[in-house]
Amino acid sequence: MHVCIIFHIDYPANSSTAVNEYTRHLAANGVEVSLIAGRESTDRPFHEEVNGVAVYRILTDLSTSVSIEPTRFGYRALKVLENEIGLDAVDVLQLRSFPNLGLILTPLPWKPSPFAVVSDVRGTAVSNPFFEKVSRWGIRLQDHLVDETTVIDEHVRRELFPDGDEVPIVPIGADFDRFTPDGPSADLSRYGIDDEDIVLGYTGNLHSSRELDRLIRGFSIAREKQPRLKLAFVGDGEARTELEQTAVDRDVADATTFTGSVPFEEVPAYVRAFDIGAAYVADKPQYRNQPPLKTVEFLASGLPVVATNTPGNRRFVEDRSNGLLSGDTPDEYALAISELCEDSALRADLRERARESVREFDYERIVTDWLIPVYERLCTED
Repeated sequence: MHVCIIFHIDYPANSSTAVNEYTRHLAANGVEVSLIAGRESTDRPFHEEVNGVAVYRILTDLSTSVSIEPTRFGYRALKVLENEIGLDAVDVLQLRSFPNLGLILTPLPWKPSPFAVVSDVRGTAVSNPFFEKVSRWGIRLQDHLVDETTVIDEHVRRELFPDGDEVPIVPIGADFDRFTPDGPSADLSRYGIDDEDIVLGYTGNLHSSRELDRLIRGFSIAREKQPRLKLAFVGDGEARTELEQTAVDRDVADATTFTGSVPFEEVPAYVRAFDIGAAYVADKPQYRNQPPLKTVEFLASGLPVVATNTPGNRRFVEDRSNGLLSGDTPDEYALAISELCEDSALRADLRERARESVREFDYERIVTDWLIPVYERLCTED
């Protein structure tokens, strides 16, 4: 079976680790995989093999989806599929759903394709209300043009396809070989963090839409009762300067660390250096239904988490079993942080159950139990 995947992303990518893991495990399971991705520099080769995956990179602007660039990329990617890979060589073509490829919703809607076409819905995640509606409309239209649509979670499915109980779910997860309690931890002493400190850690993009100032405000409230509490942000983004100012305004700048961007392969070591995972997701339409990658990675690493009580977080977190669920206001989040800080026995209990609670979301299992069966069914039907 030969699967070709077209996503307007870099590869391997820090921003879309699921694609890294899907493709790697597909190849390890004997599936022939071609991936057409983007590149923003000629320093990256047009064609190479990465982790058993044949990667083709097209020069493009990856910085924005609200432009003609994704459509241009999608059109050129289909040309690469035709001229470099071969239409007849592919059994399944998987496309990132609208608007990742702009107006390219399916290869040739007016003629049959020699392969099955899958639309991969990661979520809508558009902050602008107008574009959010356009995104949902485009995803539903695309669903009528392709052979199959997959979604990452039942809540996403319910939002987009209220009557779509048959739409298959292919979830996100964690690499359990990388995100594990065992192994070296990052040295946080260079950031002024001591062994006696309780480290609340966050990983991911620091974007203003994520409203992480609420996390800092909640942390500052909790720290009034727990002076050994420290907060670490692993990642970078356009909101970093604003968040640093929030830490200053809340008088916790000395207790707050911003590491900046960290290579993905180094992230597990930072997670192992945390005592509590901050699975903070603002409860807003843009994010609430999407299962957060950081949450499952924290749990796979054996971390107790404080997770906001969103449908996406509830995919992984059961309150008081492997973490604490909390409202997303600073006061509510502070209460949950304080409880974990003050109750070391509770932290230990949650830590003990964390990893096994999300074992089904090991990417090896996701690919073999969820993704490959979708491909096999489509090839059989075809």
